[in-house]
Amino acid sequence: MWTTAKGASAALVADTAVSTWQKIAAALSPIIGQAGVGALLKRSLYLVRADHSFLAAAYEATLDPGDLGALHAALLQQTGADAAAAHTALLQTFHDLLTSLIGGSLTERLLRPVWDDPSSGDAVQDTLP
Repeated sequence: MWTTAKGASAALVADTAVSTWQKIAAALSPIIGQAGVGALLKRSLYLVRADHSFLAAAYEATLDPGDLGALHAALLQQTGADAAAAHTALLQTFHDLLTSLIGGSLTERLLRPVWDDPSSGDAVQDTLP
């Protein structure tokens, strides 16, 4: 669903990840609240950390839905490819969880502005048809 620009640095992936999560929170908070977005992100981190163990620190540190510093730091410490793979898995897991709660059509409608935003950079891009 999401692709990563080939050869993106960990710094670019980490910066883009934080920007993307801020946009996701802005899109979803009016509907499910900041706590709801935070809970879905935390659950996503919990599930993804099995395959990307370095995200355990971000999972444990995520207390405030708006605090993405631990996620940024965890991604920065990886290679660009590993950071991108982890962030892609995190986005996919979040998307799947949200879809299971509210359905695919509504999920796509709510998140479309995030994926269509040209200021998101090219480290992570939506590839939905």
